[in-house]
Amino acid sequence: MNRRLATAAATLSLFAATITAAAPASADTHRPSDPFGPVSVHGAAGTVLTSTVFGEFEGDAVRIELDARSDVNTDPRTTHGHFHVTHIHTDGRLVADFSGDITCLGVGGQEAIATGVITSGEAPWFPKLTPVGTKVAVTVQANGRHAGRVGWVWGVFGPSISDCQSTVAFLPTTSGGYTVRG
Repeated sequence: MNRRLATAAATLSLFAATITAAAPASADTHRPSDPFGPVSVHGAAGTVLTSTVFGEFEGDAVRIELDARSDVNTDPRTTHGHFHVTHIHTDGRLVADFSGDITCLGVGGQEAIATGVITSGEAPWFPKLTPVGTKVAVTVQANGRHAGRVGWVWGVFGPSISDCQSTVAFLPTTSGGYTVRG
């Protein structure tokens, strides 16, 4: 009986030593990134509007700047940052120029959704609209230093927008780009 116990103890010791030697030095080095950890999106990019979606604004230049971060992915309580949007018609007239505060940021891979509230700006093309206080949503798809994609929803033109709600990044960017981390 003592011999069996000694053999079992030796086998367990050898097994434990093998597991310890095979274990990584740090458990964090092999763990995937936390999908609910810190996230960010930074950058500025321009695009040119198409007639398919934007009709009379075909060829207009739109530029969207984002600088947002959140301690917890998709948690509005930990999100902060700013956005700035300019839209210039092909004839050089200002369609809209507004900026505001980011209220929610959600990141998945190289895509980010940022929602925010317009705090200042104007939309002279639409004189009866007041953009200040309206929610907007922007979706970006980063592609390193190469062109990515961008999409948006402006709450001033339709139903209200909820935090971290947006659309797909449907237009290719023509200049600039975004960095998405998370």
